[in-house]
Amino acid sequence: MRSPEELDTVDWPSLHHAYGDAHDVPDWIHAVHGDDADRADKALEALFGSVLHQGSVYPATVAAVPFLAHAAVHAVHGRADVLAFLAGAAGHGPEPQPGAEEDGCARVAAEVPGLLRLLTDDDPRVRRQTVRVARRARAQDVPAALRELAVSYTTDPVASVRAEALTVLTRLDADPASVERRLRTALTDPVAAVRATAALALLERARAPYPADLVAVLVADGADGEFTVEELEFFPGVGTTDDRLTEVLAEDPDAAVAVAHGWIGRGDAGGRGSRRATQLSVTWRDREHDTVRLLTAALGHEHTFWDLLHLLNGIGTWLPGVPHPDPALGDALLRHALDDTTSAAAQAQTLLGRLGDERLLTVVPDPAAPALAALAARTRHPAHQRLALRHPAASGLGELLGTLTPDTARGLLPELTGLLRRHPDEALVRRFGDWCLPDPDVRRMLDEIAAGDDKLAPAAAVAAARLGAGPDTALRVLEHRLRDNGWCLEEAGLLGPAAAPLLPLIEEHLGNGYEWHRMHAAEAHWRITEDASTARPVLTALAGPLPVGVRALRTLLLIGPPFPADLRPRLLRWSTSERRLLPSYALSADGDGRSLDDRLRDAARQMLA
Repeated sequence: MRSPEELDTVDWPSLHHAYGDAHDVPDWIHAVHGDDADRADKALEALFGSVLHQGSVYPATVAAVPFLAHAAVHAVHGRADVLAFLAGAAGHGPEPQPGAEEDGCARVAAEVPGLLRLLTDDDPRVRRQTVRVARRARAQDVPAALRELAVSYTTDPVASVRAEALTVLTRLDADPASVERRLRTALTDPVAAVRATAALALLERARAPYPADLVAVLVADGADGEFTVEELEFFPGVGTTDDRLTEVLAEDPDAAVAVAHGWIGRGDAGGRGSRRATQLSVTWRDREHDTVRLLTAALGHEHTFWDLLHLLNGIGTWLPGVPHPDPALGDALLRHALDDTTSAAAQAQTLLGRLGDERLLTVVPDPAAPALAALAARTRHPAHQRLALRHPAASGLGELLGTLTPDTARGLLPELTGLLRRHPDEALVRRFGDWCLPDPDVRRMLDEIAAGDDKLAPAAAVAAARLGAGPDTALRVLEHRLRDNGWCLEEAGLLGPAAAPLLPLIEEHLGNGYEWHRMHAAEAHWRITEDASTARPVLTALAGPLPVGVRALRTLLLIGPPFPADLRPRLLRWSTSERRLLPSYALSADGDGRSLDDRLRDAARQMLA
């Protein structure tokens, strides 16, 4: 430790933090040591904002550690926050990153022996943060740290301090038998947070499927408020409990269902149960019904705005995988859809639309545009389609447009042309080319867009050509773009054989460094030449569990057999995996709402068949 009197022995201007040189750090450290509570609080705010900015460790952070260790023991104000700074200055993860973070960890570790006395401080916040700093004890100091932490774990009156002391004891103790005995004993502790902490630590050491007794402890005790599972909670040197739970439960879907069900049943505090339910389907295939059922139950509890939005987003993501959701979902969504005090109401309305629930029209006073579009996409009812297409906001229509066939589009031509006039965008312009509606007004509007809107020109020119206009305008626009970049390769493919003059430019992109350009170039080459020999190897190399790989696989499926023999082992893996191979998800462009992982599996199965 170093006292404030020694601050001038450090060349602070030669060091830096997030906002420049560290000449201002001595004043902040002096303020932390002072008697003025307001000045100390502002100085700590500055230290966290500059010297430990968003958890980053700088040379100035390392130099400040011994002075702040002195403040943790001797300052009058903010000692718990000073200790939180020290815990963060040692790095975030279990092992510090090379560089300043590693230096910070070493400097904090050297101060641990002098800080252990604070484990008996009167302030429970100070004791808790001291536990976290002790996580970084050096090898030679571990025996003393273990003795002091064991006393804290046994005697501290605050549940969160005891629980975190148990976590650090588990991380520092090198004797597996000792750790196992301590954790097993803790399973019967009178404090729920301690029992849950022990169960989580033991599950991290177990293999799935997990022992039922450990899962039962986590179900029963993990909902306790002192077992900290907030998304933003962070334990330097350990990580967030939320992330640890996610990692553990990702190995055993049945355990994840049990924990989510138990925690949601106890109120879903902080969204901790609904997050488990959402992660279930992020990780595992064919669990959408469980996820939506659990999230439906969670809707009955009170949530913060952000937790409610997370919950509604989870339902929206996985609802397409549930053909027959519980009717209770519509009733729960309606309550939130009518609450116009929060912007989550619009999301709830959209989900009502995806259910095909017509109470969106009869009970909700002024449904949002995306909700009307979702209803129309689900019901395919002409009256619903017209209502959505006429809405002045015209947002969220991609899902609806993807469901329209040439016949249904013909019946909605006045609404679609009105939309094209008011709100032209790339998706709508392309769909007009797909529908092939021989309407002179549409052709005229597309020509105007191609001539006047630089962003939409390629899509509009190609759509006009597909509707019967000569290809000259489209070829001219596409040639200019292809010489400049590859962002109109997809449009060139949609033009078909008429784009043959552009083949030399398209072939240049078959080896492009950007995978989407390679994919679109291969697809365009096939559509233009009607010969897949050039496209097939490019698409085969791209095929796989990435968004571009799913598109490449689906293009191979459109081309048809024979499919490359060396693709078969991968197809088998993609079609049979119980885990999602593409955990990131997005609604498909054609309006069915399925995840990209579902599309990967479907394409693989069709190709194998």
